[in-house]
Amino acid sequence: MFEKWAIGLANQIKKANPEETAPHDVLVFGFTLIFNLLFTILLIAMAGWVLNAFFLILQVGLSFMILRILTGGAHLNQSIACSLASLLLLIAIILLPINNVYLTFYWLLSLLLILKYAPYYEEHQLKHSVQWEAKKKGLAIVWIVVSLVIYLTLGQTGFIFGGLLQAILLTPIGIKSIHALDQFINRCFKGGDEGGDESEKAS
Repeated sequence: MFEKWAIGLANQIKKANPEETAPHDVLVFGFTLIFNLLFTILLIAMAGWVLNAFFLILQVGLSFMILRILTGGAHLNQSIACSLASLLLLIAIILLPINNVYLTFYWLLSLLLILKYAPYYEEHQLKHSVQWEAKKKGLAIVWIVVSLVIYLTLGQTGFIFGGLLQAILLTPIGIKSIHALDQFINRCFKGGDEGGDESEKAS
């Protein structure tokens, strides 16, 4: 759905000003990211309101997105599926038990996993230089430390949970799980498209 909106908007922009605008595929990619981000934020806000955990789930989502930008990760091809999967994972992670011992374990596990597995990029994703990726990984470690400081000083746990979620998704098991889910979703969409094509041919 978002891809169709992005293509339509890119087409309008290219028609209005074909020479002074970015290439069509760049516009489509950018608009798809924007639509997906806005939709995900809306879902997170609604889920937080329904679960009476608005600020907690926003913290988790913010921490998760920051580390996602810095350390990469596997992705789903369908943008809406990506938003929904992210929401379900955010909700699941805040259901973990909370006390000082558990949170210390979550934080330490996040740190170790990111040190070992970050960064991860799909074959089609843009990869920066080794030096730049090292700086991004360093910033990710800084953010993990900041999340602990926020918990110790302000008692806010969401940033640690967001770090834990991203760290788990960077592991081989996390990546394989996302790829398996992506294949399942693609088969479902492909099956629906084939069914629609067959019905059109029959008519």
